[in-house]
Amino acid sequence: MKIGIIGRGSVASALSARFAQRHEVRLGVRKVSDPSEAPIGEVGLWSDVLLLATPWDAEEDVCQSIADHVAGKPVIDATNPVGMRNGALDLVHEGPGSAAESLQARLPAAHVVKCFNQIGAEFMDDAGKLASAPVMFAAGDDAAAKNIALSLATEAGFEAVDGGPLSNARHLESLAMLWIWSAAKGPLGRTFGFALSHSKSKDT
Repeated sequence: MKIGIIGRGSVASALSARFAQRHEVRLGVRKVSDPSEAPIGEVGLWSDVLLLATPWDAEEDVCQSIADHVAGKPVIDATNPVGMRNGALDLVHEGPGSAAESLQARLPAAHVVKCFNQIGAEFMDDAGKLASAPVMFAAGDDAAAKNIALSLATEAGFEAVDGGPLSNARHLESLAMLWIWSAAKGPLGRTFGFALSHSKSKDT
């Protein structure tokens, strides 16, 4: 599978390293500086799956570059609409719904899935660094696109779980904000992930 990752930050780098073990991967960036990189529009055309790992405020410009190349494609949204509000980090997406739903509105021909946004970049390349497999939810309206995101999350070592329709992305963005706050302000630091605890018996 050809996976295009838009961005060159810590999340993009970690997921690129992980996915490259089984897939073809290219990074889409504004200014190419490495052989692994290409212009955003070129990567959008080349890819079977696109993953957005840019700062949230760059999303509108990115969409302009890829809009003509995403019809019918899964577009995995790994961004979080985080910014400063009243002197503190917070979710700053304006309007109804989630940032992922706004992305879907900008790319109506694509199949947007919210995934890979609920934990820090240091665990994206190998979730096995944690004592228990962390959960990674995927929310989207297209079953095939969501299954691709879930499969990639499983490959990266997460317990991949169907998070329902794209309208649930707002809850995943809030979950990410809780991780960010806990990592930056709370007692946990950047050394944890959310995990599921299953019943010991199917009958309980």
